Amino acid sequence: MTLDREWQVSEPPPPGFRLELGFLGFGVRGPLPARLLWNRGVRSDSDVAEYFSSGLEDFLDPGNLPDMDKAVDRIGRAIKNGETIGVFGDFDVDGLTGTAIVLRIIRSMGGQAIPYIPNRETDGHGLSIQATDSFSGAGVTLIVTVDTGSTAVEEIKYAKSIGIDTVVTDHHLIETKRPDAVAIVNPHLGESDSDQSVDYSGAGVAFKLAQALSRADGGDFPEYLLPLAALGTIADIVPLVSENRTLVREGLRMLGQTDLPGLRALLDISRSPGASGRPTAEFISFYFAPRLNAPGRMGDAEPSLQILSTDDESEARVLAERLDADNNKRRSLSEKTWEHALTQFDVESDDPIVAVNCDGFPMGLLGPLAGRLNELTGKPGIAYQLVDGFARASCRSNNVLDLHATLSTHADKFDRFGGHARAAGFSIKNELLPELLDDLRKHAAWGALGARTLPVLNADAEVSLEDLTVSTWNFVASMEPFGEANREPVLVTYGAIPLDVRTVGVGGKHLKISFDVGGRRIDSIGFGLGDRPLGSGAVDIIYQLRTEVWRGKTRHQLGIRDIRPTKR
Repeated sequence: MTLDREWQVSEPPPPGFRLELGFLGFGVRGPLPARLLWNRGVRSDSDVAEYFSSGLEDFLDPGNLPDMDKAVDRIGRAIKNGETIGVFGDFDVDGLTGTAIVLRIIRSMGGQAIPYIPNRETDGHGLSIQATDSFSGAGVTLIVTVDTGSTAVEEIKYAKSIGIDTVVTDHHLIETKRPDAVAIVNPHLGESDSDQSVDYSGAGVAFKLAQALSRADGGDFPEYLLPLAALGTIADIVPLVSENRTLVREGLRMLGQTDLPGLRALLDISRSPGASGRPTAEFISFYFAPRLNAPGRMGDAEPSLQILSTDDESEARVLAERLDADNNKRRSLSEKTWEHALTQFDVESDDPIVAVNCDGFPMGLLGPLAGRLNELTGKPGIAYQLVDGFARASCRSNNVLDLHATLSTHADKFDRFGGHARAAGFSIKNELLPELLDDLRKHAAWGALGARTLPVLNADAEVSLEDLTVSTWNFVASMEPFGEANREPVLVTYGAIPLDVRTVGVGGKHLKISFDVGGRRIDSIGFGLGDRPLGSGAVDIIYQLRTEVWRGKTRHQLGIRDIRPTKR
């Protein structure tokens, strides 16, 4: 099912805007390169140098983060004294990769560390009394949290009462009073220098801890852990600017040559047969991370942590096959969940939100489902289950509704609640759910001026297919990694002439189309666009430039986001 979407093209930079790009060596001419950079905040030649040239020497001092010295001191003493350290993470990719980073750095320094990843279905998010008791039974005297813990006031108080210290590493906003931890390493705490402030992921904060611990121990910069930090940073959709951009770029470079067996095995099984080349952020988002996420979405994330932690190649291959099988099951269940959801709403409805009940499906499928609802309709999507008297929900929003701000006004009613403006989750008593959904409808202010809005696709520029050359593809590839705050360039072309059109995939779900460009052929793929009515003439297309290395050969094609009969 597809809806019409509005296309918007960004305003061009001011007349006379120029950037010095000759040193890049791509030979791209015309205004397009400077326009793409302008749209990403690159406004001067010094910005250009920073955008393209940052590397390992540009990593910031980890001591800039709040409480880092306290965290390093307490963990260092635990390692020196032979204490058992419990590492408590989260079950998503960010939490798993961050947990693996902390486990690996502690063990590399001779420390004893044991992990605990909660079960999504039975434990939920965050440090719990149950986990603390489990650590206590294993002789743990220090807990290090990863990607969580900033709001675990009662749990950390309980740990302290039974003789366990806690070091929190996290990147979430603190919505409660500060927990009584030995250290809280969280970039959102305290005063920050704007030149040094970075919106790290949980894995990013874990990597900064590893960097600080290695330095304090007299070791080298822990470059081998960068692929793990890059995975978490990409998966958590934090802005890829400043050090995050450097971290992901260098992490992807290292991923292609990593010695960590689990990452190598998962990389091999995630790639299409014959594919090669340096992994991209898109590859991580659509192929690598879903496999790593699959066991946790189905309930138990333990196999995912195992593959990130193992140093045994045979075990890594077995685990990679397990994750691949789990991902296939997840995809099948996701489609069933989607079909179930489609029966509960009308895409033409004026309801300012889309809320669907998904009883009986794995809890881990609700977040992606809510995102899919949001993408289809442009409205805030809420997917929930009614379990044991509580409604458990995942939400994904648009630019109209700030989920965190709206849900925060009901904070005293939630059993659990967390998130940010575009993504959140909550648990609330069943009888309170209708009132909450009504309030979300009110705040969504859908069509505030009385007009129904369409989902919007934003393009950087209008171009002619004749102007696209190999140099254009190479320049766009050099702008990677793409992600939040550095989105992949999107272009629009009106009146393109198709050479041939066919549908592929199960049920003709996808569209393959080739275009005649002055006697040259440009191929394209449009995922999920097989049902688009195109007529027999010229078409308008909005697309991205895709580069693949397959069987050693580089292929360039268009990745079509939307297509329609030409309106010009």
